[in-house]
Amino acid sequence: MRIWSDLRSATELRRWLGRVDPVPPVVGAVALIVFTQHGFDGYLSRDLAIYSYGGQQVANGVPPYLGILNRAGPLAHLIPAIGVVGARIGGFDELLGMRLLFLIIAVACVCLVYLLGRDLFASRLAGLAAAAAFLTFSGFIEYASNGPREKTAMVLFLLCTLVAVTKQRWVAAGLSLSLATLVLQLAFPVGLAAMLVALVGVRPGERIRALIRFAVGGLVPTSICVLYFVAAGALEESIDAFLLINARYSLAVPLTSDLTGNWSALQNGYGASLWVMVVGLAVLLILSLPALRRENRRRDPAVVAVSAVGAAGIVALGWTFRDFDDWPDAFLVLPMAAIGIGGITKVVTERLAPRVALSVTLIWVAAAMTAAVSFSVTDRDHRLTSQRRSVAVMLEQLPSDSTFLSINSPQALVLSGKTNPTRHQTFTSGMDRYLDDIYPGGLRGFGERIGLEEPTMITLKGEVRPWFAETLESEYRRVGSAPGWVWYAHRSLGPDVLSAMQSHRAHRKSR
Repeated sequence: MRIWSDLRSATELRRWLGRVDPVPPVVGAVALIVFTQHGFDGYLSRDLAIYSYGGQQVANGVPPYLGILNRAGPLAHLIPAIGVVGARIGGFDELLGMRLLFLIIAVACVCLVYLLGRDLFASRLAGLAAAAAFLTFSGFIEYASNGPREKTAMVLFLLCTLVAVTKQRWVAAGLSLSLATLVLQLAFPVGLAAMLVALVGVRPGERIRALIRFAVGGLVPTSICVLYFVAAGALEESIDAFLLINARYSLAVPLTSDLTGNWSALQNGYGASLWVMVVGLAVLLILSLPALRRENRRRDPAVVAVSAVGAAGIVALGWTFRDFDDWPDAFLVLPMAAIGIGGITKVVTERLAPRVALSVTLIWVAAAMTAAVSFSVTDRDHRLTSQRRSVAVMLEQLPSDSTFLSINSPQALVLSGKTNPTRHQTFTSGMDRYLDDIYPGGLRGFGERIGLEEPTMITLKGEVRPWFAETLESEYRRVGSAPGWVWYAHRSLGPDVLSAMQSHRAHRKSR
């Protein structure tokens, strides 16, 4: 009897192994190789530094928005904090810890694209083609290893939402969409559109139940966040940052306001993969049209699932057209564009013999991998090395208790471990108008306070604003620059220190 029991167990094991898809681990491994080839020394921009500094502050026990004020969701600060904590435990660089975490998130995104494409079109080849298309997006590769970028985490949770919606896992869909929204608010209408279209495929009597489950799932992360901010005494600040600033002070800039310039920006960010994006979105839209026929909706739930993802793509594209600052804003459409490529692969391979279909798919995958690896290897950026060197040079000349203040340039804070004396660091996209309204004395009062506090060093990106010009000109001296910011040192350091800072910069430049 034991022999028969063992045989049955072995048979069940073989059946289970037969159901296991071996492709996702391979997709993940390939994505990991592609992303790591890009390196981790890429330029730390202002936007990346906002989330890096926010993560450091959260790891230090400071709630999101109190360490640095920005307009994204609280998870845009909390997720990088995980990388900071991991780096501190492991004893290595904090920025590297955050970048490694976001590398893992990026790899997970590629795997989810495969799973979504596979299940949506009932084809491993379609899923593989979709994942390969996603890997060609050079802008995504850029931030896969050179983060942390909040949009990468948003894409992860948005993909989770789409997977859950297409499987009619309503609680999971609400949970995932809530997490995506708590990273970046613009994910909400995209995921909601997919949810509402997916309900078409549900029997009328079950739609209310599905909506309730979706709402319950969404309320879980939201409630936890609200309770967290209440306990931290920062509920008002979080509401202002998450809702008020975006609603009252942020001004949307349509993509069509400068179509030529914005198209050039997209080309700079995505290169040839921009056309993969365009074709993928167009194909997905076409594949979504059959769901408009009522008989198709009733007979084929798969048609409704494709249309749900298509609806998400339409809303994402519309939002991108509505508010476009630069090429990272197109992250919102990347998952749907990749799924469109999976869809066209499904249509083409259905008309071919199995071996030919496999060959055609593998040719596309090979071409996509070649493009992705080529970008990763040839487009490496090492400006972080110069940024680190500049911070180290300044710290060598300064006393240990010196203080830094950032004006639109948190990079030096991230690399030095210094803490800004105020949570207000960014003064663009409506943040300056918000500060002018809520701060005693407005922007000019804020500038006067900086003068009274007399930080040792000020880092500045962009033009000197009128409300700050007098303090900067009278109390500080420009002593150098780094990729992304200019250094100003307080005159109280004395002529010897100031000259040493400037001469060291000149020496480095001459070399």
